[in-house]
Amino acid sequence: MDEFEFGVLGWWRAWYKKFFREKWPLWLSAIFMAISGIMAYGIATWSLARTVSGANPYDQSKPLGTFLGLKELGGIINNLLGKIGLPHYPFSGYIWPDGTVNFFRQYPNPLLEPTAGTMLGILFGGLVAALLAKEFALKVPLDKSEYGLAVSGGVMMGFGAVFMFGCPLVSTTNIGAMGVQSILMVTGMTIGSYFGAKIIVWLEKRRMALKLAFSDGAGYRPLMHFEKTRTIWPRLPESADGGEPASIKYQPHLALALMLAMVAVLFRFGHIGYPALALSFGAATLTGFAMQRGGICFAHAYREPFLSGFADMSRAMALLYILLILGFLPMKLLGAATPDLAYAEIFAISPAGVGVLIGAALFGVGMALNGACVSDSLWRTAEGQVKIWIGLLTLICVSSWFFPMREEPWFKTIFAPYGSKNIRDVYLPHILGSYPLAVALMIGIIVLWALLLTWFSGRTFRKYMEG
Repeated sequence: MDEFEFGVLGWWRAWYKKFFREKWPLWLSAIFMAISGIMAYGIATWSLARTVSGANPYDQSKPLGTFLGLKELGGIINNLLGKIGLPHYPFSGYIWPDGTVNFFRQYPNPLLEPTAGTMLGILFGGLVAALLAKEFALKVPLDKSEYGLAVSGGVMMGFGAVFMFGCPLVSTTNIGAMGVQSILMVTGMTIGSYFGAKIIVWLEKRRMALKLAFSDGAGYRPLMHFEKTRTIWPRLPESADGGEPASIKYQPHLALALMLAMVAVLFRFGHIGYPALALSFGAATLTGFAMQRGGICFAHAYREPFLSGFADMSRAMALLYILLILGFLPMKLLGAATPDLAYAEIFAISPAGVGVLIGAALFGVGMALNGACVSDSLWRTAEGQVKIWIGLLTLICVSSWFFPMREEPWFKTIFAPYGSKNIRDVYLPHILGSYPLAVALMIGIIVLWALLLTWFSGRTFRKYMEG
């Protein structure tokens, strides 16, 4: 027996392996994500209180979401495209009620946009988790046609994100916030993922037919050559006698250095007047860490019941949704009872309309093809998955390119008629006149959704088993 199996060092090695090296159960990752989401909502409520009291107006935190942060990055990219003569739109900012357009009036730097911090936090958390687990590696698809799926998926997700006012992480926060938009988003992404799975099955069957794929002898025909990858870096030694290469061995040391640097930077941000942004980044880091350790993926939660016949991810997502509904409630009640925090009651609520449903369906097809949505792409990008990089970059450029459509009168009239002027019109507690009824309705919808996907997963699995 190893001499380090006993004592404090032995305990530390066992704990480190369990927490940082082994994959977490999905339910544990869902709980950690819920904790970070509730933390982010609480930080946003506190940030609002500070703003009302006259603190730094740029230190504005928001509940978890990534789309607006990616849109800011996309605007910068599109401006650069314009400078070299490629198609772009002139990203000059938001159109305010008084008709002025000035992006930098709201934030001196695009990275001070709260959801930009969330985006970077998830990316950072996923990177730290991958390094601690020695899982960072550059991986490319075995089949180059995967790149086409990434681009196609990125285009559809880009359009869909503009229409539905967000991404799956936004829908998750919106579910906890009890907005009508979230019901439309979940419905649309489920429908879109169903058709996306059908497209993948059709493409995979054609690919297998071309390669003369054969049965494994047990009557089950393996479907998923899709998303298979190979590692191009780091190169593993041909013989295990040489031990781990330095590029793998020292990944945990790099993770520790990055965490120390993060603590120093966040401390500095807090010291110069941005404590809410610093704390929000920390909450997003926990989200990215939990997603990477458990392999939590919104795309898989919505797609796999129709594709591979597994719904474990879907049930974990349902647990996350329910925990957020319950966890947000105390802060919503606080906002309802405190005039200065009234807006905290309706944090993360967006307009609802036919555009949300259409956009969510497009997004569902896109994330099924790409194999990841926005937040999934961030932590998987941090792992080194090249296909996901391409899909994410496409999504960023397309969504930011078409984002100005949301300011057009026709868009607001057709795609987001409800809640465009008064967001409480699409807030379930306001519609139903009761918080208990709204909570019961939202939890009931989520449970029904999880049961439906579980039923579909069994149907899909039986179909594959029967050939």
